[in-house]
Amino acid sequence: MMGDMSRSEPLYRRGQEQIRQHILEQGLVAGDALPSESEMAALFGMSRLSLREAVKGLETIGVLTVQHGGGVRVAQFSFAPILENLPYGLQAGGRSFRDLLELRESLEEGLCGRLLEAFRQRDLEQLRALATAMRDDDADQLDLDRRFHEALYLPLENPLVNQIIDLFWTAFQRMGDAHKPPRAPSARLAEVHLAIVDALAARDEARLSQAMRDHFHDIREWAIVNLPAG
Repeated sequence: MMGDMSRSEPLYRRGQEQIRQHILEQGLVAGDALPSESEMAALFGMSRLSLREAVKGLETIGVLTVQHGGGVRVAQFSFAPILENLPYGLQAGGRSFRDLLELRESLEEGLCGRLLEAFRQRDLEQLRALATAMRDDDADQLDLDRRFHEALYLPLENPLVNQIIDLFWTAFQRMGDAHKPPRAPSARLAEVHLAIVDALAARDEARLSQAMRDHFHDIREWAIVNLPAG
């Protein structure tokens, strides 16, 4: 159990810490059930009302899931609640926009070696089809770009990587919508994505890293010129 907490701390916050500690101490994983409401209230020494508030808060941030008729269970980890609770300043600030772009670029470039180890021929065919479709001026470029990057990292079979990439992509899009960055011409968009596919096909890590850098070049340059430093 947790040690003594400040008397000024709200009971629901104390309940949240005790629930987290219970999950750790019992070795519970996603899908495992917690004790009933009455059992937890007695275990943690608090009212059912405070306990419900604690559970509701943990459900909001993705720690718990409450199932009708199925009680309270440990939730499957996801970055979605983090994205949903991003403060407005992070979504709209110029410095935050550039910081997030740098994180996304560093992550994707850093995964180049692993991609070369994991990709298969059928992965290349799917990526090339998505990149080629970007040449169409009437295509949904945002959807194609997102699907391309989702497909790019699927061979790694690492759900955490895909969640992080999706978190960066979605937050980046939201922040971009706030600042209205220019839309790349369809031919240019297709070109930078096809360069990634060609580098994969050649199994050339240096070429793949350069293709990743080129992929982010246009938006990086636009951010430097148009967004405030603060």
